[in-house]
Amino acid sequence: MHRTRWTLLLLALVAVAVARSMAGTRLDAPTADEPWHAVAGVEYARTGMYRLNPEHPPLVKRWVGALMPAAFTLRAPEPLTEKSAERDMVEETWYHDNDFRAAHEAARRATYLLSALMLLGVGLLAWRALGPAWAAGLLAFLAIEPTFSAHMPLVMTDLPLALTLLMAALAAGIACTTWQWRWMIGLGVTLGLAFAAKHSALPGMLGLAAFSIVAAFVVADPDDAPQARWRLALVRSGKLVVAALVAVAVLWAWYGFQFHAAPDGSDPFNRDIAAKIAELASPLQRAVIGFVDRHHLLPRSYLWGLTDTIRAGLEGRGQNEEFLWGRVVQGSPPWYTWPSYIVIKVPLALIALSLAGGVAVWRMPRSRTVTVTLVALCAMAGAHLAALMRAQGTYAGVRHALPVVALMGVLAAATVAIAWRQRSKGWGAMAGIGLLATVVMTLGEPRLYEYHNELVGGTANAGRWFDNEGLDLGQRAYEIAAYHDSVIAPSGLPLFSASYWLPHEAATALGINVRRRVEILEDSNRAGRYTGFFLYQPTDLLPFPNWDWDPEVALAGLDRVARMGNVIVYRGTQTVPDVRAGGMLDRVMRYIYSEGGTDWALVAERLEEVITVRPYHFTAALELGNAYLRLGRRDDALRAYRTPLAHLDRGIMGPESVAQFREQIARLDGGDPLDQVPLLRNPWLE
Repeated sequence: MHRTRWTLLLLALVAVAVARSMAGTRLDAPTADEPWHAVAGVEYARTGMYRLNPEHPPLVKRWVGALMPAAFTLRAPEPLTEKSAERDMVEETWYHDNDFRAAHEAARRATYLLSALMLLGVGLLAWRALGPAWAAGLLAFLAIEPTFSAHMPLVMTDLPLALTLLMAALAAGIACTTWQWRWMIGLGVTLGLAFAAKHSALPGMLGLAAFSIVAAFVVADPDDAPQARWRLALVRSGKLVVAALVAVAVLWAWYGFQFHAAPDGSDPFNRDIAAKIAELASPLQRAVIGFVDRHHLLPRSYLWGLTDTIRAGLEGRGQNEEFLWGRVVQGSPPWYTWPSYIVIKVPLALIALSLAGGVAVWRMPRSRTVTVTLVALCAMAGAHLAALMRAQGTYAGVRHALPVVALMGVLAAATVAIAWRQRSKGWGAMAGIGLLATVVMTLGEPRLYEYHNELVGGTANAGRWFDNEGLDLGQRAYEIAAYHDSVIAPSGLPLFSASYWLPHEAATALGINVRRRVEILEDSNRAGRYTGFFLYQPTDLLPFPNWDWDPEVALAGLDRVARMGNVIVYRGTQTVPDVRAGGMLDRVMRYIYSEGGTDWALVAERLEEVITVRPYHFTAALELGNAYLRLGRRDDALRAYRTPLAHLDRGIMGPESVAQFREQIARLDGGDPLDQVPLLRNPWLE
């Protein structure tokens, strides 16, 4: 009866988590990334080809692909160049070749099932490692924490990463206490699932590896003779090696034990893997990944994605500024960036409960299994946080820090555990009040993904303090479409939006009369005068002098007519030549990298318009210099590459980009033959 009741409680908490998530995400459209993941997963499951979206391992994608209805159709594989062309293809497949609403519902059902199974796995492992009350408290935390709840139906890799790493840390605690073979195999399986969930699992896995090695040598009977201890440590180390091999085998299994991207032995990625590896800044990373690739130690699709993750995440895309706590911070992301993302997204009651749980852990009597497991959890989350804090890419917000939030859940659940063990009314009241207060404070949130706590004035005001994908990732598209049909369409005016949170293919599939600022390369509207409806976000209402953005000027002539979360709608006529310049750059980029255009004289002519208005825009200068290189015009290429360097005082260019430009200028100044001067790689292609 004891086991039955606890099992039923854990199952009930998983059901509560699913129900809460359904209520808080029922209005959501797909995120900007889900079509890419889902279409790739269908191709994985049906063809055994892992060419699409290799920057994410296949766990959630292949799961969803296997459960997608047979009516969902794929295009015949065609050669792809760069991510932009690949994204265009998958979005067209999702939004135009299929019933995207039906596909979205099917994907939600599949991911809910996967999320529920992983939550149950977390609960059962926590029961074994920490006790049933602790496990119940942890599942209660995860069920009501808004960001975890918001990600349950998403075809994205952040929640699977957090839950698989959490399972791996719990399994590591048990395995490194019992040293039983069955738990070593279990550790290997959970590590393999984390391996297959997301490339950013590696720091947490390395943290667990370091913990396990130390445990093999430290956690031993102190009465044993030194020789016996060394023999025991070596035996345990051998078991850890077996666990590591199991993890690698699980990763290979998710790729169908296939090294190449395609069953025929080809690798039709959007970019050759040798070129990807060559772009890494670190010689050590280039050497290690190249070695693993040459010797076929891991699937090539995984290695392609790992290289992309390092390039775009750790090394960054050339950015040199963050918007934190209402101000621009230039240079590398400050140490408090990721702690800030966490502390503004987790409900205050849960933060307080996590702090109280830390006190509870300190005060409660603990078994060796509990102590070892808590150390394993801290090693996992600490290593993950350390990797985040040295990364240049911070665009995603809190979703990249979910393993750290999971540790907060473990600590918060300690209050439930101590209340149960000691039959303490005080601890029980604390746990109950914290959980109940969270439910009360978040139950009215219709869009859990957007939730922010009171430190930034709640969800409605968060956009004036921070600017990252934790605010919005495209889920308001259905509401924008409904507003268009009822208000915009009858007016006959277009809707202007080039936002990441309203993909163009989604807008057109929803019947929105959407316009880009620049539709054709022959655009002659240099004044940037536009009439219609316009989408902005709260951050756009703030001035950014380093980008010449003044909302009083840009929004002059417009009337605010609606707001949907972080989407603000204006109507009227505006004159914004700098915005038009950005639209021209976007059009040129699509011409080059999505359409395969090669009229470099036309490209140069249009990009000259851009840098005339935005001389500090280094990606425009990069593409302009490249166009002149192709045309054999050394002096013009030099002028283009030098243009943004005259505006370094704005703080827009990162040091890596500055060095890249200066090296290119040195080559051209040194008289190198133009056919031997390499084109600069635009970092925003990654």
